[in-house]
Amino acid sequence: MTPEERFERLEISLHNIRDILAETAAMNRQTEAALRRAIRLGVREALHERERRRAADERLDQLIDKLAAAQLVTEEKLQRFIQSSTHHNGDS
Repeated sequence: MTPEERFERLEISLHNIRDILAETAAMNRQTEAALRRAIRLGVREALHERERRRAADERLDQLIDKLAAAQLVTEEKLQRFIQSSTHHNGDS
């Protein structure tokens, strides 16, 4: 093989390597863009989920407060009923 042929083969190899590196860099940019998008969407979803949970917790707290108030009313009514029954039974 002549020096010119070796040089030409080396030049072709270098050209192929340059093309492969360019393709690899392009794929890396695409991969990086996809990862950034996925991370951005994940963060957005996590923030939305946190807001949904906060709202659900607030609703649950309100319902528990209503339930506690209703329980107090029920207990008061029960006490009045018991007192009423005791007074009526005591009169009999």
